[in-house]
Amino acid sequence: MTAAAPAVTPTLGQSVRRLRFWGVGAAVVLLLAVVALLSRAGGGTGTAFGPDNAAPAGARALRAVLEQQGVQVTRATRLTDVPQGGTLLVDDRDGLLPARAWRELLARSDRLVVVQPGATALGQVLPGTSAAGFPDGTTVQPGCGSALAARAGALALSGATHSLRSAGRTACYSDGAGRAQLVAGRNGATSVVLLADALPFENEHIATAGNGAVALNVLGARSALTWYTPSPLDTALGARPTVAQLTPGWVTPVALLLLLSGITAAFWRGRRLGPLVVEQLPVVVRSRETVEGRARLYARSGSRLRAADALRIGALGRIAPLLGLSRTAGVDELAAAAAAATGRPLAAVRALLLDATPASDSALVRLSDDLARLEADVRRAVAP
Repeated sequence: MTAAAPAVTPTLGQSVRRLRFWGVGAAVVLLLAVVALLSRAGGGTGTAFGPDNAAPAGARALRAVLEQQGVQVTRATRLTDVPQGGTLLVDDRDGLLPARAWRELLARSDRLVVVQPGATALGQVLPGTSAAGFPDGTTVQPGCGSALAARAGALALSGATHSLRSAGRTACYSDGAGRAQLVAGRNGATSVVLLADALPFENEHIATAGNGAVALNVLGARSALTWYTPSPLDTALGARPTVAQLTPGWVTPVALLLLLSGITAAFWRGRRLGPLVVEQLPVVVRSRETVEGRARLYARSGSRLRAADALRIGALGRIAPLLGLSRTAGVDELAAAAAAATGRPLAAVRALLLDATPASDSALVRLSDDLARLEADVRRAVAP
């Protein structure tokens, strides 16, 4: 009688090693949750330079100051929501608005302010104005005859990456090379103001130098301000929403959590297997029995051609090395070499190796014998 194996109680170290993957997974999930909460709490919500965004790149501070001065700020994300008349601030840094949309905005507003305009906007609202690249200096004076700029004072340019160049327009806050931060003019009955870069008016820089005063003078001229940020979901623009835009915001965190859980479960359940164990098979099957069993299957199903093909493949594989040919050589090449070595007619050798079709069991037996004789003749011819 075989003695039972003694039970081994896992040690504390073994238990800790078994649970370490769960611990690491839980720590990573907790860290991701904390980072997500902190980013939501400290980063604010909304888009960049959005009036509801409290992040450093947002514009909630500018909106708050405007409302303190009695300006009613209305947010719009669709072209059809833009009202007729009043001051209109357009933030289209993504270049979503086509030329026809800019023409419609010009017709709807009495005073149009464009933040960081692109090529399409420049060509429609103030033709002749173009982008001028990085401005020089950190602080620049108005340097123009515009009253709103003169009242505001200096403008801080630290970090600004955009500027404008215009001929025949009022250009303010220009550096030594003529690159301006504010360009004013008229397009028909609409007064147009272009702000080259949104950075001086973001929450992080609005209190620097005269940045806040410039924004108040430009945007606070009327009692009502429409803050228009085009949305890629606006069908009036002809834009098609992407999958990421149509997906709710919680899908990505949930997908990451499921992925992390799957990786953790894979580490947990993917234990390393021990060495392979050699097991004595109860029955040893001889190769002859395998061949005979396969032959019986061919005979039972009447598959003489399949059996003949098996015999031919075996004969070709043995004859090819005798003739110095590769095992991948074609049947025609091998038949020609065998006929040349044995002196047999090429047609007879090719028929034996490829063309002949056995019509009965006796014909299949004769084919097998003929293949064996051909193989023997080739062996004698190459090695007498």
